[in-house]
Amino acid sequence: MRKIIVCFIIVLLMVFPASAGDVSLNRWILNVSVNDDGLVDELIQVEVVNSGSLPLDGISFTVPASSIEIISDFDHTFSTKGQIIEQQVVNNGIKLNVKFNTSIKTGETWNGRIAFKAKDIAKKTDREYTIELPVDMPQAIISGKNTDIVISQDAEIRGQVFLPKGIEVISVTPKPFRILFQNSHMVPTWTSQDLHAKDVINLKGSFSDVLNKIADIDGRSKVLSKRLVEAKANGIDVTDAEEHLKSAEDFNTNNANSALASFWKKDETSAMESIGNAQNEISLAEKSFSASGKIEATEKEAQETGNNTTPGFGGIALILVIGISFMVRKNFRP
Repeated sequence: MRKIIVCFIIVLLMVFPASAGDVSLNRWILNVSVNDDGLVDELIQVEVVNSGSLPLDGISFTVPASSIEIISDFDHTFSTKGQIIEQQVVNNGIKLNVKFNTSIKTGETWNGRIAFKAKDIAKKTDREYTIELPVDMPQAIISGKNTDIVISQDAEIRGQVFLPKGIEVISVTPKPFRILFQNSHMVPTWTSQDLHAKDVINLKGSFSDVLNKIADIDGRSKVLSKRLVEAKANGIDVTDAEEHLKSAEDFNTNNANSALASFWKKDETSAMESIGNAQNEISLAEKSFSASGKIEATEKEAQETGNNTTPGFGGIALILVIGISFMVRKNFRP
């Protein structure tokens, strides 16, 4: 009878390898960039803890896309345990099975990043974009079977969506903590208080000529600012260019009467007036810098600085900055 009971327990463990409480999720951070053509770059930071008696072999989750291309470099997809990512077409998208080369033992924590390019998460119509992004939690893979993961009470669930340059937010749910103007793009941003497991991010954006002009000037400012720093390091006097650049940034984004501030208030007349002043000042700054013997910042460089290739998708350093920024919310610029 004892042998029968032991065999029965073994069979149960094989069929039901872990309970929901055996693996818990501590971190699920979405960093999404919508490109001009509607393709989406997504990076997910994950932390799970194995508190069960069996090794954790991997995790799986579903992405609501028609096709996925994994970005397999260190800055994007990474696991200290090594990993193989398999794709499986399912009814509501593509299921990613992330299988570790070395299983996570009892009491161990796994931290990793998964990054990919996805099609059809965002829909583009003319110059309007709609996004529907479920915040689906992963499942654990144990002994070849999937089982639910418990969400830790203090789990860090956050998200950012970088819209294409010149695209303003028309509507968005759930309500974000802030809609930022970051790297010349509009960025709805959610903290753990705003975003929860099983939420669905619904976002609609549309092209704004005013916002696009602000972003253009912002891009030119960033290019010139970098060049001024380099010139000063080489002993070149760029005082006049610095003064004009500061005025341009004040008119464009950096004070309560800037073009960006007026844009937030839906005051396009004041915004366009400030944009005109900013354009004049940035042109004077570039001209002064060029006169110092340096080449004027080109329009192409400015566009590259403010493009939407991967503005929120550029590596570990940016992710750390984003994490710190949530801890000092009062320093955010609306």
